Amino acid sequence: MSTKSIRIISGSLILCLIIFGSSSINAKPHDELIYEPIQFKPPVPQKHTLSNGMELYLIEDNELPVFDISGLVKTGTIYDPADKIGLASIFASVMRTGGTVSREPDALNEELESMAASVEIGMSPEYGSVSLSTLAEDIDKGLEIFADVLRNPAFREEKLDLRKQQAIEGIRRRNDNPIQLAWRNFSEILFGKDHPFGWYSEIETVESISVEDLKKFHSMYFHPNNIMLSITGDFETESLITKLENAFEGWEKSEIDIPDIKNVERERSSSVHYIHKELPQTTMLIGHIGIKRKPDFPDLFALRVMNDILGEGGFTSRLMSQVREKHGLAYMVGSMMQTSLYTNPGEFFAYSQTRAEKTSEAITLIIDIIQGMRDSPVSEEELNRTKDSLINSFVFSFESSSQIAFQQMMLDYRGFAPGFLETFTDNIAKVTAVDVQMVAQKYLHPDALTIVTVGNKENFDRPLDEFGDVNDIEIRLPEPPPIEPIPEASEADFIKAKEILAAVVNAHGGWEAIKDVTSVVSQGKAKFAQMGGIEMDIKVSSLYPDKLRQDMVTPQGNMSILFNGESAIMDSPMGSQPLPPEMVVSLKDVTFRDVIPLLQNLSNNDIPIQYSGSEELDENVVSVLLLTQPSGESLKIYVSNETNLILKYAFSETELGTSMDKETIFSDYRDVGGIQIAYNVIQNVNGEVYTESRLNSVEINVELNESLFETSQ
Repeated sequence: MSTKSIRIISGSLILCLIIFGSSSINAKPHDELIYEPIQFKPPVPQKHTLSNGMELYLIEDNELPVFDISGLVKTGTIYDPADKIGLASIFASVMRTGGTVSREPDALNEELESMAASVEIGMSPEYGSVSLSTLAEDIDKGLEIFADVLRNPAFREEKLDLRKQQAIEGIRRRNDNPIQLAWRNFSEILFGKDHPFGWYSEIETVESISVEDLKKFHSMYFHPNNIMLSITGDFETESLITKLENAFEGWEKSEIDIPDIKNVERERSSSVHYIHKELPQTTMLIGHIGIKRKPDFPDLFALRVMNDILGEGGFTSRLMSQVREKHGLAYMVGSMMQTSLYTNPGEFFAYSQTRAEKTSEAITLIIDIIQGMRDSPVSEEELNRTKDSLINSFVFSFESSSQIAFQQMMLDYRGFAPGFLETFTDNIAKVTAVDVQMVAQKYLHPDALTIVTVGNKENFDRPLDEFGDVNDIEIRLPEPPPIEPIPEASEADFIKAKEILAAVVNAHGGWEAIKDVTSVVSQGKAKFAQMGGIEMDIKVSSLYPDKLRQDMVTPQGNMSILFNGESAIMDSPMGSQPLPPEMVVSLKDVTFRDVIPLLQNLSNNDIPIQYSGSEELDENVVSVLLLTQPSGESLKIYVSNETNLILKYAFSETELGTSMDKETIFSDYRDVGGIQIAYNVIQNVNGEVYTESRLNSVEINVELNESLFETSQ
């Protein structure tokens, strides 16, 4: 450190002591301090319409040499044909993955990667999204590719087939998550199966989607006069407008025929619904049809404050402080007042996940809290705390010019009057306790609540029929996806596999050392390549044969996954919640693949394992062994012919309904108590690095209390 730096730091410390430490008698109490109100004065995008009708929102920002476009297309999943539900979402994916007429998918990806650029297409209920991100020096090339993707998508058959397969896998697995299961049925009850807000894709509707359907969807909605673009970055506005005119030259305006979405005409009424699922917890949604918000909706600000106080405000909300903190009835709890929809009313609901034996008690308390919002004015403390929180979070949610430009474009897309962003904080500040009670009485209807529960009523504290007649919802379970069978092997393949296995056991420490291992605790760092290379401290505790605990320090706080061999939970700063059956199945496979118990298991039990030939792996000749995991999926084990150490696993796994090809690569083996342990482990997903874990320490036969893996709630 330079002498000048030391002087600056020393001077600053002395100045602090003079100001804050010389005389405390002159300091004011914190409640007497006066702060200037937060001023929110965002830059105003320059609006321009191209000759073809495309609307632009431009903000020059020369701080970094980057260029970003975020766009909206007037379309959405609500415009799916009733017999092809899922079309819009699949369309958006294949529009990007299928390449263009002149660019094969791989060539398009390589071209973008060489520029460190990206082009993405997305779809939400009431709009489509398009985006381009590139360096400022590549604006011309980036715009040329972006325009090509928007105008000339190829919709290649093989990419459609792959996306349909992924969508079907998602449908097969969607009942695994009790939260999604409850919400899906809640929406269906409120809006009806014949309305876009109440229907969901099924295997049959996805299977019926063809390339011609994708082309027709594109021809209906993707025209320049149906697109808005927010553009920010290092550019000169007039020059950029010329570039955009050139990039989209020849793309003409067209008449857009947007289908009508019928109005929901369903009166609010109370009803109780039950979905059986063998879980120790109950997931519940309690609510009703919400409001149809218009751009000039007068109650928006009071409604926002009211719902934050009720349940959307996190740990300070009434639902959280009462249901979770005071009464200990929920792992997670909150509320949502959906006000983003315009074609029809949204949804209002409180949500919770609680122990089965506390189900009715939790429902009763939640209803009482909703009723309480109507009955009594909120306190000044609640009101001011909530308004301050909303104002601060709003102001600091606009950290970049791209966020501001996009929000202004979105407000215009929705039809808001000019100045909404600039006056938002003032309008929140004006909300009174009288306003909050008024909107609670106007928009909350505790006498007409729809209650949806997912769990096992045999364990409920009181029957659900105390809240009304119960409708049992039968869940139709799609056929599970077929598991690729292990190819037939000869007797010689089984014999050779046993010989290789014996060599593997010896290489990893020998049977006498391996058989006595009961637990392993490892600590290190995990780098997440798909999250910008962020590193997190991680600790993994394994109690053999099948208990696992993973503790991780994340930017949001400490997080743990606990698995006792049969069930699993995740603990996080937001509470504790059970992991769905799909993840439990994956964790059973994870503990099965753990090298030490795997070698114990294969040596002690008559588990079929076969030799599947030899391959070359990173200049090493390896033998490949093949066996079946608890899930039924196959596992390939790659064994070095030179060292007999395990170098790689290869297997398939389903996450969030999507089947993924995974590889686990082991290296940097070290001796720990006579056992060879890999200190470096890389996880690849679909051919790309996902995580790299580097161990700092490994302990064997640590005494671990089984309570560390306890998953009961």
